[in-house]
Amino acid sequence: MGGLVLAAAVLGALLPACRTAPGDAPGWLAGVGERGSVRASPPETSSATAPAAAELTGKLAEIQGVLEGRARALLRGDRREFLSAIDRDADRDFAQRQGRLFDGFQRLPLLDYRLDVSLDVFGELTSSEELQRYERAAQPTILHVEQRYRLRGYDPQPALDDLFLTFVRRPGGWRVISDTDLDDLTMYSGRLLWEFGPIVTRESDHFLYVSHPDLDGVADTILAAAERALDRVSVVWPLSFRRKVVILAPSESEELVRIIQAQFDVDVFVAFAYSGLDRDHQWDLVGHRIILHWDNFSAQSDQVQQSILTHELLHIATRELSGPFVPAFVDEGVAEWVTTDASTLLLAIRVSAGTFDRRLPLDHEFITGENEDIVNSYQESYSFIRYADDRFGPRAVADFYRRLGRPRVAPGTWRYHVDRAMLGAFGLGFGQLQRRWAEWAMDSYGG
Repeated sequence: MGGLVLAAAVLGALLPACRTAPGDAPGWLAGVGERGSVRASPPETSSATAPAAAELTGKLAEIQGVLEGRARALLRGDRREFLSAIDRDADRDFAQRQGRLFDGFQRLPLLDYRLDVSLDVFGELTSSEELQRYERAAQPTILHVEQRYRLRGYDPQPALDDLFLTFVRRPGGWRVISDTDLDDLTMYSGRLLWEFGPIVTRESDHFLYVSHPDLDGVADTILAAAERALDRVSVVWPLSFRRKVVILAPSESEELVRIIQAQFDVDVFVAFAYSGLDRDHQWDLVGHRIILHWDNFSAQSDQVQQSILTHELLHIATRELSGPFVPAFVDEGVAEWVTTDASTLLLAIRVSAGTFDRRLPLDHEFITGENEDIVNSYQESYSFIRYADDRFGPRAVADFYRRLGRPRVAPGTWRYHVDRAMLGAFGLGFGQLQRRWAEWAMDSYGG
């Protein structure tokens, strides 16, 4: 099954006087899987239901054949063949987006592309509403389809997006008619930047910058800042990581919200680290991207933009080590720790005012509540990792993260796993370390 993982930078955490992202949409939000062909084996059936099961298997095999034909057409650059699978009655927006999807991939260093039906989680999703909308004779069928693609030099494993596609049967075979029929259930098909309009690309030694033409003029500045940010992360983070990253710059906030499928207010955030999640491969993270919230990112100074990119690159650097029990305060604290100008102004104000709650923030506190509270969650997380660095050293911090990310499918809550990782890396459990950090924060910021 597919999904995404987000991590972000928030404005006030980087700007001491500013109150205006898995903070991120924290943690591990959904999953992904790598498939080969149709995995649609129905459960064992009695002889009475065997014909229906055989019919379902045959239908899925035919639909998979259509998808494989589309994938081959995209890879060989056959636009007409790729679009021939779109039904004549498809709405105009869907047809146009499919054309832009094809055109965008032709401008990228595309190495591989796949479309695979998956029934592992959802099964067939058709309801009576679709039967009425498209007419029963067309046999409307909604299926979960995994879209995988790999960019040469940037994706060691395929990136993955979930699609929820509606198929209809016509005299010439199966056709795709929609990818939005489940939007009212918040089961959104993935969107790529190039589905919103034409793209341009620029490269540096370690980065591929992708934007619409209106943001092409800033590519050199962003790429130079990203290279400097990479130097900073390489110095501070002691573990190895992949140093080839794609940066996406949507022109409009609405594009960003749709790409990351945000169910929270993005106004306070400046950038996101985005990955797919592969449950079939021990919850591996794939398809790492940095996505800029252009309205907020572009308003910052060059120094702050570099700090934002440093923050997001640390998220990318830890992705190969991360796991489902890594809470947001660890991810965000480590990411803030590597920046050169992370602020603790708001935390200091709360310590001085006696409103510091002496506890580490929970995941939801990075994306919900007042802007000040979100910013404070980042600053508390940063101060905790800074304390751990001062007390135990950077290698112990990295060892803590590695230990915490190691369990993938295991019993126990996040608190249990954090406690075990802290004991292994620092010799202290969660409760002791939280109390000692709170006392250190009171001493450090109380003046």
